[in-house]
Amino acid sequence: MPEEIKAKVEDVLEKLTKLNDNISDSYNTTHDILEKLSQFAYTGLDDLISDVEEIRD
Repeated sequence: MPEEIKAKVEDVLEKLTKLNDNISDSYNTTHDILEKLSQFAYTGLDDLISDVEEIRD
């Protein structure tokens, strides 16, 4: 796997891991989880989609 693609895959996995960590906290209420998903959709989803498209291409 070329290094550039490997770096993109690692970046995607890091973003998804961070999202998982943010929403899997046992103290989160449903509202907190929805707020964190909303924040991710607003700030990180475009980057994630772009990274996945670059990996695909």
